[in-house]
Amino acid sequence: MPKAKETVLEINLTSLEENYHYLKSKLSEETKFMGVVKAFGYGSDAIEIAKNLVELGVNYLAVAYVKEGVVLRDAGIEAPILVLHPQPANFSTLIDRCLEPSLYSPNVFKQFIKVASEKNQTNYPVHLKFNTGLNRLGFWENDVDFIDEKLKESNVIKVASIFSHLAASEDEKEKDFTISQIHNFKILTASLINKIGYSPLLHICNTSGILNYPEAHFDMVRSGIGLYGFGNSEVENKNFQPIATLKSIISQIHQIEKGESVGYNRA
Repeated sequence: MPKAKETVLEINLTSLEENYHYLKSKLSEETKFMGVVKAFGYGSDAIEIAKNLVELGVNYLAVAYVKEGVVLRDAGIEAPILVLHPQPANFSTLIDRCLEPSLYSPNVFKQFIKVASEKNQTNYPVHLKFNTGLNRLGFWENDVDFIDEKLKESNVIKVASIFSHLAASEDEKEKDFTISQIHNFKILTASLINKIGYSPLLHICNTSGILNYPEAHFDMVRSGIGLYGFGNSEVENKNFQPIATLKSIISQIHQIEKGESVGYNRA
């Protein structure tokens, strides 16, 4: 490749494809794949990454916020997009742009039903996130009855998936904890499915979950960092190709004596 004439970030889409196929090789043919393109595609280019993932055959894309999903829609991307952390103030825009929300608390659940009702929606796809140990966002197991009750009150929304997030799937020392998360996820999803009478997609595995816990692939897996070239371990990193290369030029080299400082405030 030619030398950089300024600071540039090169994105290698061939590496993205290789990473995707490596991860797919770990899955059964029936297991769906969600490509995570939040945070500008992990600091690369969310639009180009998303377009290529759609061409490669991903079933879902995922972003963090509604505005990220809007950017993808504006770029002509029509694939299903899960918004992992939607804000109630943006629910109307989310529906207008056919994005799918993660609902993670009774308050957010009720607010979304209210907005969806006002916009005359029927069976709008939503995703329910349960907390199994990461302790960030998520319903608790004792919210199952509340969810079931609200779902039976109207047909405004329909559950497209139930999911959770592994806290330490790359850490062998935390294997018991990860197994307990998977176990708890199985219990709560079985309880909810039994109550609502249909079976949404189930997913809990992130990149390291895909690699280390094949028994927990369920109906779909989610990968972010793996797609961009990192396997979260020295062993697995060899099987991935980082997709981004940052190149720049050297403006000047100073030889600094021991004890001297560099930059503002003598840092």
